Amino acid sequence: MDEKVILVSPSGEKVEKKIICFFKSLDDDRPNIKNIPVLAVDTGEMNGANYVLEFYWEQNGLFQPINNEEAWSEVKKTIIDIINNKAEVAGVL
Repeated sequence: MDEKVILVSPSGEKVEKKIICFFKSLDDDRPNIKNIPVLAVDTGEMNGANYVLEFYWEQNGLFQPINNEEAWSEVKKTIIDIINNKAEVAGVL
């Protein structure tokens, strides 16, 4: 995937990032993120041999960093389910 998104930082700076994946959880067991778009983007950085990713969710019409611990836990579980082909999601890229 070569799609990119422009995100605005809290300071107002616009930054272009490469989209890694995008999804919405449809799982009733994940109420904090159910039907909320989640975006994973490449930071362009490496940590050892691993790419560093940032995750955002749509709040009030804007993609914002996920600062809610319960929602972040649900995002991590959903990503594991996507990898294992067990997720109830829409829009996986």
